Amino acid sequence: MAKKKNKTQSLAVGAAALFFGVLALCLAGFLAAVKVGGGDSTLTGFQAAFGYSIKTDVVISMIVTEVCTFNVMIMLALFLPVIGGVLAIFKGKLFGFIALAAFIAGAVLMFLIPTLVKSTLVTAGVSDWIEGIIGGDASVPTALGVGAIVGGVMSILGALVAAYKTFFMK
Repeated sequence: MAKKKNKTQSLAVGAAALFFGVLALCLAGFLAAVKVGGGDSTLTGFQAAFGYSIKTDVVISMIVTEVCTFNVMIMLALFLPVIGGVLAIFKGKLFGFIALAAFIAGAVLMFLIPTLVKSTLVTAGVSDWIEGIIGGDASVPTALGVGAIVGGVMSILGALVAAYKTFFMK
């Protein structure tokens, strides 16, 4: 009888870790992860990870100005908690250790998103409209947004759940 309870508890803890991983992805991906410049300009996690461009209509044609480019490290910050959550469902200490490492790496990278996005900002040859948003030089100030903060916290909670499953459950 105790064996069945342990299996159900293990599945519930793994599902909680997966929930925290998916929640971290959604919150960091869809909410404002980075504040760019001194104004109210923000980038979501998906915009920072996969690139973002602004399209402006001119009388004759459309001008597309790229704000930031694809960044592998930000993509890892978004998807490592989900990978950790999926691995936490499986039985075994090795999967638990890998899930714990994925959650911790995802949390650290989420808090580093502003410094990572700085390297992909395209500031050379921007128009005056873009210059007002992100600035005209390479020293564009970036700050941590609410999406990255909450996503990092959810990733830390997922790491705690994965650590509990790995070290304290039989």
